[in-house]
Amino acid sequence: MSARTGSQTDRERSSTGMSGRPRVGIALGAGGAKGIAHIPMLEAIDELGIAPHRIAGCSIGAVIGALYASGMKAVEIKDTIAGLAITRSDTVRGVFAQRKLGTWMEMIDPDFRRSGLIKAESIMAQLCQERSCERFADLSAPLSVVATDFWRRTTVVLETGPLKPAIQASMALPGLFTPVELDGRVLIDGGTTNPVPYDLLAESCDVVVAIDINSGSSIDTGDVPGYFSTLFGSIQVMQQAIVEKMLRLRPPDIYIRPELGGFRTLQFHRIDEIYRRAEPAKAELKKQLASKIASWRAGGNPSGLS
Repeated sequence: MSARTGSQTDRERSSTGMSGRPRVGIALGAGGAKGIAHIPMLEAIDELGIAPHRIAGCSIGAVIGALYASGMKAVEIKDTIAGLAITRSDTVRGVFAQRKLGTWMEMIDPDFRRSGLIKAESIMAQLCQERSCERFADLSAPLSVVATDFWRRTTVVLETGPLKPAIQASMALPGLFTPVELDGRVLIDGGTTNPVPYDLLAESCDVVVAIDINSGSSIDTGDVPGYFSTLFGSIQVMQQAIVEKMLRLRPPDIYIRPELGGFRTLQFHRIDEIYRRAEPAKAELKKQLASKIASWRAGGNPSGLS
């Protein structure tokens, strides 16, 4: 695990106990297209007027987390994603007029020998046009990004230095994105070792919120899955097993699991459906988080609540 920088430590100290509110940490988990469901969860936080003390993210959760930590509101992130995604409501003329298709074509990695089909750096370049996403130190809130050291088989937590390579490493899903070489290590998707990294927030936050977009997701049955369904489905099975073990050892203060059964890893064209399905979880998050804050102000111990 990388050491936290002094600037992050100073920011953490300055927010301790401000406004009589607990220090809230948000962990955003891995899950491909289902990661769009993180945005309604961040909307809930914005609507409660909460400024997260710290954010931790893995894979798509690291992408959304970085945008949020840069100072973007959830509604701005939603607009940014909408400008990139090709949805079922888009007409053919509209897709070409908005240059969405050309943007996605530019993201394809023609050199398949590099072990990936999509260039993660292109996605980050598109998403970070409106905000500075160059270095961790530029962010408005401290951010922890989880990746995995491929050769050492260990979790790597990135919190300092250049931001984009860290995000690219965290989202480097095997077979889809090219692995990232960073500081002498070959890094891949953090979801292979820590899919919902809420454990990184426990020491510095009073209330830890974990958003798990994978657990409980149903998979079509009856047919033999194809290549990509087998690959991505196997990764999700592994991720769910890791999270279940983490929950038994040390659960977060708030654990939210949107019901996203039936959505597959690459179905970004279904973002409108994902938003709708995430609404009940958004309401539940607002309810639980408001309760924790009220208990804190009343002098209770949030960590002792369930």
